Amino acid sequence: MTDSDRRRVASNTAVQVAGKAVVLAIGAASIAVLTRYLGPSDYGRYTLALMYMQLFAVLADVGLLTTVVREISKDPSRTESLVGNTLTLRLLLSFVTIVFAVAISLLLPYDPDVRLAIVLAGGPLLLGMLNGSLTAVFQGQMRMGRAVTADVVGRVVAFGLAVLVAALDLGFFAVMGTAAGGALGALVVSVVLSRRLVRIRFLADRAVWRSLLVSALPLGLALAINALYFRADTLIISVLRPVDEVGLYTLAYRILEFILAGGTVFLTASFPVISRYVADEDRRLPAAIQSSWDLFVVVGVPLVVGGAILAPALIELVAGEEFAGATEPLQVLLAAGALAWVNGVFGYALIAKERQASALWLNVSGLVFNVGLNFALVPAYGIVAAAVVTVASEVLILGGSYLLMRRNFGFFPSLRMLLPVLAVAAVMGLVLWPLRDGPFLALAPLGAAVYLGLLTAASPRARTLVSGLRR
Repeated sequence: MTDSDRRRVASNTAVQVAGKAVVLAIGAASIAVLTRYLGPSDYGRYTLALMYMQLFAVLADVGLLTTVVREISKDPSRTESLVGNTLTLRLLLSFVTIVFAVAISLLLPYDPDVRLAIVLAGGPLLLGMLNGSLTAVFQGQMRMGRAVTADVVGRVVAFGLAVLVAALDLGFFAVMGTAAGGALGALVVSVVLSRRLVRIRFLADRAVWRSLLVSALPLGLALAINALYFRADTLIISVLRPVDEVGLYTLAYRILEFILAGGTVFLTASFPVISRYVADEDRRLPAAIQSSWDLFVVVGVPLVVGGAILAPALIELVAGEEFAGATEPLQVLLAAGALAWVNGVFGYALIAKERQASALWLNVSGLVFNVGLNFALVPAYGIVAAAVVTVASEVLILGGSYLLMRRNFGFFPSLRMLLPVLAVAAVMGLVLWPLRDGPFLALAPLGAAVYLGLLTAASPRARTLVSGLRR
């Protein structure tokens, strides 16, 4: 990347990291309220309904969001047409998807409360699809501070409603309504903040629709398969195991998603730059991908090591002793999360090069592998087996990504950062292990300080990488 591009990506990343830190704090507080109010069984029903509908949200998007961001990055003059047509498309697709999702739920062995909760979860899906169309403007123009503002406001609204519901003891279905309230708050803020960047109106240009769908459908299919293999474990658990195990597993997943938020922010912020490098056939593309790889090696390895040691303390802090059964799945899932970061670098690179169709068979293989092993192992071994299968699926995707990167770009990132990172993370683990029964809020910063201090002293490359991120 050029210094200018690096500063823009760093600026957008910093804003999003700050916003995600707020979202993380709100999310942790929300989990603390809802887990203690609902307990494992009702929390399992609540998260199952939202996860189920979020899975179908991928079908409602069909890859449009990422495609629109790519097209806006290439030609900002098309922003108004792209956003207006995407709003209409996503609205129509959302209605169809919600009806389809509710119909499918009737065929599954869910209790009536879960089925009604799935219907209520359609509201956040619809509002989120509209909000995502405006987020594409912020992302494409690298104004992600506005998207962060909308996200934070939405989370604050949802949290406030959750506290109110718990305080007044309004029950399970009122809790389901808090997600829709948050999604509505985020949409209102996005509409207000996007008006200075683009005129918001619903458009129906069939030529634009056709162009967007032709470009997006291969990506949408790949994303749908990817999302299904990520969520297939929870769906299989919900059918084959007690609902309280769904609550434990989804709690571990929610915590993982919060932890991975910073890496997702970096991927989102760097995608427009990578898209431009690919479009311009810029020779700096390999260096940009290498830097992203190095970053996730530096962050991912200590996440796995430190998380394995501190997961019990984190679960107790967030949800209480009643959810102690979520500890082992979380320890395993952290490894899957670190691999998912790395795989995300390659996924975005392939999307930028418009080679999303070439990754389709890899995603299909991952889905078949994931679902087959989950059906084989989850009935007997439960949620820990589901977490292990998720790790194995990410390893499979990484192997396939290696082949696709070689074929489409002619290179694969160097592993030069891995050895020093592993050595320093091991030292960090030795420091944390005797203290593992202490408070998480004290041990996590201690581990980070030990790791960063030793790594920057031992590796010039790591020192340069960390300095670049600070700038």
